[in-house]
Amino acid sequence: MHLQRRSFLKAVPGVAAGFASCTMARGQSSSGELKVASGSLHLEGKLKSGSLTLDAQNFLDRAERAVTVRGRLDSTDLYSAMFSYQKDLTVFAPFHDNDHSTTVVLTESETAKIGRLVVWNDNQIPQVFDLDKDKIMRTNDPKDIVDVKGKSPDLLGNRNRATFTWQELESVFGSTPALLEFMRCNKSTHHPREEDRLAEWMCHLLSMIPGSTLSLFWRAY
Repeated sequence: MHLQRRSFLKAVPGVAAGFASCTMARGQSSSGELKVASGSLHLEGKLKSGSLTLDAQNFLDRAERAVTVRGRLDSTDLYSAMFSYQKDLTVFAPFHDNDHSTTVVLTESETAKIGRLVVWNDNQIPQVFDLDKDKIMRTNDPKDIVDVKGKSPDLLGNRNRATFTWQELESVFGSTPALLEFMRCNKSTHHPREEDRLAEWMCHLLSMIPGSTLSLFWRAY
């Protein structure tokens, strides 16, 4: 099965245009007010590789949530985002680095200890991987991520290789008062209790993706 992301994205404004055409055809007029439950945050910090600025927003609606993070590391524009459905039952996460992107979808599988990863870079054909959650939680280097068949997903593609890790992000920004307020003290659990480890596999995997800034914002409820 080929997933056509571009077609999907084009379909959304097409639906909106259809509703607009329908309204005008009936000769109706309307007014409205857009209200969004969101928070925003701006961070600046010095990493080993340069100065990093981050602008984050979170959106919440019952069991769904979204976090978008725009960043700039010297001359590189970064974008990380995650969209969670039904309390992390499925998570969609794009990562952009200037003109290139990596997109992943994380879901549960039929087996409780196995998670499913779909990944594609730019507009390439997506690949599907079944991952041992426990092994993911005990891995801290994206180069060591392998699926149950021994295959390694390409989580970088044509993007520039990241020069920072989630550990460095946590060290530089983790105790910033503004971040703590934005997170409502719900900091991401980077070292969960043994009994909670498997539940944190999505957070850990998204944090390890090169160029990801999501480790700071996973628990942005």
